[in-house]
Amino acid sequence: MIRLIIICALIILPTHISYGRDVENTNKAVLDIQEVRSPGGLTAWLVQDNTLPIISMRFSFRGAGAVNNSAEQQGLSRLLSNTLDEGAGDLDSQNFQKGLSDNSISLSFSSGRDHFGGALKTLTRNKEEAFEHLKLALNEPRFDEEPLERMKQANLSRIRNSVSDPNWITARIYNDVAYQDHPYALNSGGTLSTLPQITSGDLRDYKNKFLTQDRLVIGVMGDISPEKLSKIIDDIFENLPKGDSEENPLKREIQNQGKLFFHEKDVPQTFIMMGLPAIDENHPDYFALQIMNHVFGASGFGSYLMEKAREKRGLTYGIYSYLTLFDQTKTLNISTSTQNSTASEMLSVIQSEIENFSDKVTEEDIQKAKDYLTGSLPLSFTTSSDIAKILVGMQLNNRPIDYLTNYADNINNVSKDDVARLANDLLDSTKAVTILVGNPTTLGEGLLENYESVETIPNVE
Repeated sequence: MIRLIIICALIILPTHISYGRDVENTNKAVLDIQEVRSPGGLTAWLVQDNTLPIISMRFSFRGAGAVNNSAEQQGLSRLLSNTLDEGAGDLDSQNFQKGLSDNSISLSFSSGRDHFGGALKTLTRNKEEAFEHLKLALNEPRFDEEPLERMKQANLSRIRNSVSDPNWITARIYNDVAYQDHPYALNSGGTLSTLPQITSGDLRDYKNKFLTQDRLVIGVMGDISPEKLSKIIDDIFENLPKGDSEENPLKREIQNQGKLFFHEKDVPQTFIMMGLPAIDENHPDYFALQIMNHVFGASGFGSYLMEKAREKRGLTYGIYSYLTLFDQTKTLNISTSTQNSTASEMLSVIQSEIENFSDKVTEEDIQKAKDYLTGSLPLSFTTSSDIAKILVGMQLNNRPIDYLTNYADNINNVSKDDVARLANDLLDSTKAVTILVGNPTTLGEGLLENYESVETIPNVE
């Protein structure tokens, strides 16, 4: 069944895209990416494909995300993303949404920690209506009282529901202590006290300050020519403020390294989250980091963490490592849960894998990771929206336009010694910040002997 799904996914991919490694030419283009420059000086990356009458556009405003929200206005950028498509120009919320629905147009906005983005998908025959709706949303949002209050209430309900979720609590405490005294520590989704205070004027001011041309990154995939796209992006975005953004100088490593924080909650399992300092996407060892993470904990049942914690010890249903590469802080995270009675044993297993990985990793492990990372790349291109998103992500990470073309070679050029050396540098349990949420029975003993108690979940009220 799995094999059939993968084959079907590959069949629907656009025909002009090349997949996998070409044995005789490893530099064959993976995506035919064109850089399009508009008469007004705006730039977009385009993968043109006329086989299906669909256009997908992704765009992002670099550095315009929740990192700019103050403690008093937590949730401001999230609320902006919720309300930009709730009426614009002469169209109130109901008629704006009706225009999208009647023309099968998908339009949404999102606010991350670092960036503020949007996504548009339309049939080619409805492109004019789609582009007009996007233009109105960005340039003439209404922020009417009814939809604004409706979105506030939806976010408040989400927060109230989340405070009973141990996973959410663990992540919330982790953000507070790992990013202490940094905007990342705040609640990007808002708090029960800050969301009600946000006004339409606050939203308008934020939009005008941060959704600016100098921050804009655009990726497009589908049935549109470079000539048409160059005119379209001017029409949609040229009336946004020019902007005068500066790089945020707050980059630093995670805080409270080597410390353990505990929040008591009466649940059957203890939820664990750990963070270790990592390197950024432009570091020479970045591809070694991808391989290291895959072998260590990102590959599911094939990973060291899963084999030791689940298959050999039966301590958990799942344990994973993953990279959190915010603009200003880079981390390798580990997440799992286990019975309250085995929390100390689980930490011991994780600590052992951290400390011994560089000596244990084998050539076979490295080759399997390479095969997976290069072989699975085509599965990132299964929809036009996926490709448009990748085009934006490459630009946000300052990747060259041929990054994907050289990806397989960059992965395959990593040696076992590269991975072992990087692991020796990064995997150090004394640098980990660790969060426990639950009711571990061995609290105060062994690895759980020294901890700091967190009585109140931060940035909720």
